[in-house]
Amino acid sequence: MNCIYRIVWNAATGKWVVASELAQGPRRRMSAGVAAVLLALVAPHVLASDIQQALCSAPNVQQEGACVDPAALRGVMPLAATDDSLLVVNAGNNATAASVNGINMIAIGSNAVARPASNGANNGAIALGSNTVAAGTNAVSIGFGATSDSQNGSGISGATSLGASTRTTWNATAIGFQANGAGTVVTALGSAAVATGERGIALGRTATASGQYSSAIGAGARATHANSVAIGAGSVSRGNATVALGSTTARRGIENMADGTQDNDVVSVQQLQGLLQATGGALSADGTVIAPAFDLAHGGTHTTIGSALTALDGGLSSVEVSVNDLHTRISQGTIGMVQQATAGADLTVGAGRDGAAIGMAGSVGARRLGGVADAAAGDEAINKAQADAAVASVAAALGAGAGVAADGTLRAPDFNVVGTTVHSAGDALHALDAEDRAQRAGLVDLGSDLVVAQRYFQAAAGGVDAPATTGGTGTTALGSAAAASGQHSLAVGADARAAGQDSVAIGAGARADGENAVALGAGSVADRDQVLSIGGGTVGTRQLINVANGTDATDVVNLQQLQATVAALGGGAQVDAATGTVTGPTYVVQGSSFRDAGSALDAVDGQLQVLDQRVTHTEDDVLDTQRQIDAWNDGDAGLVRQDAASGEISVSAARAGSVVDLTGSAGARQLKGLAAADDATDAVTLAQMQAGLSAAQPEDSRYLKVDGRGDGSDDASISGVGALAIGASAQVDGAAAIALGQGAQASADGAVALGAGSVADRANAVSIGRDGAERQITHVADASDDTDAINLRQLKQAGLVGDDGDVKETVGYVAGSDRSQVVFGGAAGTVLANVADGRVQLGSREAVNGGQVSAIGEGIGRQLDGLQDRVGALEGQPGGGAGSDLPYYGATDNEALVANGAPAEATGQGAVAAGSGAQANADNSVALGSDAIADRADSVSVGHVGGERQIAHLAAGSADTDAVNVAQLQEQMASVNRYTDQRVEAMEQAIGAQASHMSRQINRGIAASAALVQVTPNLPGKVTLNFGTASYRGESALALGLSRWSRDGRYNVNGGVSAARGDQPLLSIGFGMAFD
Repeated sequence: MNCIYRIVWNAATGKWVVASELAQGPRRRMSAGVAAVLLALVAPHVLASDIQQALCSAPNVQQEGACVDPAALRGVMPLAATDDSLLVVNAGNNATAASVNGINMIAIGSNAVARPASNGANNGAIALGSNTVAAGTNAVSIGFGATSDSQNGSGISGATSLGASTRTTWNATAIGFQANGAGTVVTALGSAAVATGERGIALGRTATASGQYSSAIGAGARATHANSVAIGAGSVSRGNATVALGSTTARRGIENMADGTQDNDVVSVQQLQGLLQATGGALSADGTVIAPAFDLAHGGTHTTIGSALTALDGGLSSVEVSVNDLHTRISQGTIGMVQQATAGADLTVGAGRDGAAIGMAGSVGARRLGGVADAAAGDEAINKAQADAAVASVAAALGAGAGVAADGTLRAPDFNVVGTTVHSAGDALHALDAEDRAQRAGLVDLGSDLVVAQRYFQAAAGGVDAPATTGGTGTTALGSAAAASGQHSLAVGADARAAGQDSVAIGAGARADGENAVALGAGSVADRDQVLSIGGGTVGTRQLINVANGTDATDVVNLQQLQATVAALGGGAQVDAATGTVTGPTYVVQGSSFRDAGSALDAVDGQLQVLDQRVTHTEDDVLDTQRQIDAWNDGDAGLVRQDAASGEISVSAARAGSVVDLTGSAGARQLKGLAAADDATDAVTLAQMQAGLSAAQPEDSRYLKVDGRGDGSDDASISGVGALAIGASAQVDGAAAIALGQGAQASADGAVALGAGSVADRANAVSIGRDGAERQITHVADASDDTDAINLRQLKQAGLVGDDGDVKETVGYVAGSDRSQVVFGGAAGTVLANVADGRVQLGSREAVNGGQVSAIGEGIGRQLDGLQDRVGALEGQPGGGAGSDLPYYGATDNEALVANGAPAEATGQGAVAAGSGAQANADNSVALGSDAIADRADSVSVGHVGGERQIAHLAAGSADTDAVNVAQLQEQMASVNRYTDQRVEAMEQAIGAQASHMSRQINRGIAASAALVQVTPNLPGKVTLNFGTASYRGESALALGLSRWSRDGRYNVNGGVSAARGDQPLLSIGFGMAFD
């Protein structure tokens, strides 16, 4: 018979009893404080808790194998001092009770609170530490005064506060003393770090990220604007969507930038120096621009190309106007050597000039002057005729040696012109004309030079003549309407503005308003200090291309480096080369998707922790099970245990309790086989006590000392026959009773009161305390005889008490029944469920289940149906009538006959009653035998209540509706029993195989995880390949890791794979950052 029993405590009788393992009874409710501590310790063991929770219906939670109402956990008692190898809590003398109010919540520490959020979310909050508060689903607060609130109506929620006085809200994380993650989905890491802007990140001591989507990295860094980034200690953002590498007092530069080659490339310092040198300026060692100096002979000194060009342009414009005016006036005859005041007026030659002669010679010699009328006045030219007439007079008039030759010609005079002697008036005039032409050619050359200069300096005002302006020291403005008003500023381009000190604006419409700001490109705007802008305003943003790979910590990285970094993230992360858009990775961890490496690693880490906890829990369970098995095999488990080395027997050495009760069902028991006591706490034998009493002397005994007031007020007293009272005020009223100790009382016969104040008020009982002042009996050896006291170790071995000390619920025999009776509890009885088919045969004492009983009933019904047919056949035999002449036979519509007693009655339709006093009251019922009663329709009765009969000599049933006999039932029960035994054995083997397989898998997983733990050396710019191996409980694993550090040693990307023999590989990926 498949009988499985367990021992339970029967509160009514005060005894341990035996019952089936399926019996149910009231459970003991542990204290709320103990429940909270155990819940905190057991919560990480997810594997076990998941199985147990599946057995517990909502809203109860699983607690030590029992379903416990969450209300029991809401009034958590303060743990003033709890200390063991796994948990240490000391809340102080003025501790306030921790409290929880939700599903799967944990609160440990004085005034620790785990409660729902304001929206009612109440699952999985954890508060650990004094004055901690964890509100809402998945909220976690660890550390004195830490608070977390996962309140939000959007998606998965959670909040994590780790550190004293930390604070977080929905999906935020704060780690470090006074870290503040009060924003939505933010991260604050570092002492006093603050992240309040939506999705902001603050890393470093006192770092602040208050702008939406802002990031502050470094001690004291502040990112207070939307989409801003502050990198480095003390860095401060100055506007939205900006990157700050320093502050107004501590600036940082971008180093090692390649020269720009295209129109929209960023220029380097080297290129800027070349430009300044080409324009006459320079760049100082600290990056300050030294303005050029242009000295113009007719335009003064200028420090900007714009102002110099403006001066030259003004000079050229003046020359052009003068030349044009001169040309016009010459054409009109109003200026020059030959002039005509008005049309028709006389021509004048050199009227406004001095000089006494006019030279007419040309490049080929002298010219004739024709058409000369005879001079009528003294100042008119004469013609040849007049000349000839006047030669003589002319020669005389010329002088200088002029005279009249013999041929009548004029002998040339000797004239000295510009240091040269000529001998005629013509030569003299020619020399004068040549000098005049040389002077005029000089003027023409100057004009040509100005025209050439104008080719290299051009300025177009766009329809409006708007000169460039400067307004500060060392400023330069080049271009129409360009303005350089800031100190040492430079503005190049039409309408360019450089208003900030040391600012540069290059490009049409460029604006550089910030101090030391640079605006490059038409329409670019640099309105903040210490920035370089290549776009903005109405032109939008521009690309910075052809940037070399960054090599130092402060270098700019290019798209190639970004692509390599993004590709290293895996998870489909990529950079669109056409648009520059970065597509983040998507990591799938345990069926959930994550869009960043941090969240994925957190999920992997969480799963590893869960796995580690499950492995540890399973390993502990396996080890504990093995230890229990070994203990049972070695006799080391249970309440009573024996030390294998010393042979000493202890009773419940590790458990509480101050009384060892030896009473059995027959009353008190004796403790026999007790050796003589050696130590003060040993139990003494009767021989020792008698010897001691006989040797004791009232005052001078060496081995018995009793003290008191000595004035008679606290004398010991006895009133029972054979009683013993030792100790001040000790009192014995019962016969053969003993009271040992000050104030000990033994009032019942045979009672023993041991210890000061002990009270023994039950017959044949040993008391070592009293109500409210109980004591323990320690160092009790394992019981070996039926009347021996048992210890806690033996109770544990017997399965009556768990390792946690709580009594297990079991079912046992009724006390005093000599194992002949088991009574189940329950006001309405107890259902014995899942009972295997018992053996049904002669002599079988195995229990049968409802299915078997139903089958038997159906068989009996079929047999009775056959019997009814046979009875019907009998009715139609002798007499050919209804059988009314047969004695002791009654049927419907026939008068019942009386034979030796009351007549049979058949009142039901189609009923049959045969026998004295037989009654068939139900329809189609049959009552066979004297006093048989058939009161159920379609039934056969062979007796009545209290007068049942057997149906003997019943043949074995062959059809489905036949009744079965005892032999058939016993045979079936034996078959069922064999089948059950086989299934149980197969199940045990399967469980053993599964446990063995699980153990191997766990060992392999532990070995694979351990092999992945490799040291990653910090080698900036290098890629390291690491190998690792580990072995755990006979299972070995090999791991391969790959790690790369950035060139500055600040960032690390690593990954690894490990596998144990015959198992799936374990993959890992990591990203690290080094802080100063």
